[in-house]
Amino acid sequence: MKRKDEELRAPSLFEQATNVFDGWTDPDTGMRVLRIYTRGQNTEEGIWETQYHQFQCFVENGRKVLLARGAVPDVGAAGYFLLDLTTGEITHPFPTGHVVTAIGDASQIACVLDTRTGNHRATLWDTRAGREVASVRVDGWELDTCTSLLCDGQRAVAFFFRGSAYDEHVQSRHYLFGADTPPQLVLEADGYFCSHIQGCPADPNLYAYDRWPSPERYIEQALHLHTLDGKDVTPVPLDENALRPAVMFGARDHYLWTPDGTRIVSYMCPHKFEVGPDFNHFDVEWWLSATDWQTGEDLAAKYPPGRWGGHMQVTPDSGYVVCGGAPGFDKLFAVEIEGLRHGWNEQIICSYPTTTVTDLRGPFAYPAMLPDQSGVIFNAGWPGPEHGLYLAEWPADLTSDNNREGLFALS
Repeated sequence: MKRKDEELRAPSLFEQATNVFDGWTDPDTGMRVLRIYTRGQNTEEGIWETQYHQFQCFVENGRKVLLARGAVPDVGAAGYFLLDLTTGEITHPFPTGHVVTAIGDASQIACVLDTRTGNHRATLWDTRAGREVASVRVDGWELDTCTSLLCDGQRAVAFFFRGSAYDEHVQSRHYLFGADTPPQLVLEADGYFCSHIQGCPADPNLYAYDRWPSPERYIEQALHLHTLDGKDVTPVPLDENALRPAVMFGARDHYLWTPDGTRIVSYMCPHKFEVGPDFNHFDVEWWLSATDWQTGEDLAAKYPPGRWGGHMQVTPDSGYVVCGGAPGFDKLFAVEIEGLRHGWNEQIICSYPTTTVTDLRGPFAYPAMLPDQSGVIFNAGWPGPEHGLYLAEWPADLTSDNNREGLFALS
């Protein structure tokens, strides 16, 4: 029976999307799954995809989502657009020929990168005004696409580097910039590749990044914290009970802050493996990890066979990690973070079209949780005619009672 406050609330984002997109009900879980887009038989058409999991991708409280149209050889370059999940309307508020990484929900300011040879300039683009509001460029340095917004949605940190990561000596620089913030060098590292910047959701002056020694050598922790005043540069601590990686590339990586800012979720491997010409991510024994960045407490459990599917997402209430399975386990599932204290736990959300892997870099589901926690948008079905974009309904019983009222208020 529905609670009275649930009956009175506005329709969720997922419920509104059901008026626009068709789909099906999963026979095993009862959750609805919507087809946002599928390629069909047109192999020359670029695929709609969600963004890399660290990037902010929603505006207007989740009504619109930033998507990429994948490039197709000999057909055209990738493009970026906003899709209105409540109407199906598509808009293109970004400059052409550039990479778009993230967009601020309230500010609607986007990180727009020019990575063409000889340019390598990071900009902030006001999508409502249709103009650039800030930029940074460093002559002789290459811009990495991990550049992203801080949680205030008004400023960003850009990553520039020189050298070939992991193989040779590398220099790294991070620059803070914004409409009211002239470019400022906030981090400089010699002999390290300092990638995957992500701001703390609870503190606009704190961010994390991966600090990889280059040339490669063993480290037990790649995740580092940095304050914008430069006073705090430190590895994310690991307490004495936390697992350590066996090789450098097994260190905690491709991380996410929990939205409440208390933990950093990632994955790692405590066993040796080699990264050679035939390396496949899916063959490695990964462990899911959620680290308290202040105390070093680490909640971790080994992914069962088939569960590791690349990059994950965290629910807006910070309660669950959302994952897509490996090929052969084509399911979206949730893992309770606190439940990791007692080992692996999971709840299947839905099955999705079969995905096949042939590439070291993917494909990955890149799930993104709607801000009102009513659904998960993700990629699936590669490379056949069902390759495309899907939106799965989120089970109401997996939303924390303490956060349900606030999440519904967003819808």
